[in-house]
Amino acid sequence: MKECSVNENSPPRAVASAIQKRERSRIEYPADGKFLGDWKSGEKIAQSGYGLRFTDYPARQPNGGNCYACHQLTKAEVSYGTIGPPLLGYGKIRNYSEADTKAVYEKIYNAQASYPCSNMPRFGTNKVLTIEQIKDLVALVMSADSPVNK
Repeated sequence: MKECSVNENSPPRAVASAIQKRERSRIEYPADGKFLGDWKSGEKIAQSGYGLRFTDYPARQPNGGNCYACHQLTKAEVSYGTIGPPLLGYGKIRNYSEADTKAVYEKIYNAQASYPCSNMPRFGTNKVLTIEQIKDLVALVMSADSPVNK
């Protein structure tokens, strides 16, 4: 973060490459090799802001991703943040490609592996979400039957 702050979130190419390389090495991939979980569970995770607050200890339920705090995911949701890009039609625009599905997994697991100075939380690296929860979020973004892609 120091390099990002010093360089106003635009570090020199060599520094950015070093950050990406280091963070990419920290990504854990699903043991089954599959990146898609259940989009319905992903929607619940995206809606949930539970976890990591002082009132959430001891934990009484799994952490959520609170994705709507930063992204628009569905047309039905009227309250969403704009710090992250809208994700409406994300999978559809990318033809539900395997490469893009893997990239979404990596971005959710460790955003700094994709964008060195990303403000997005590193959900997997910091163990905020499990691999299964991340797969469910990937399904929300990348499944043809998900409301994100309708």
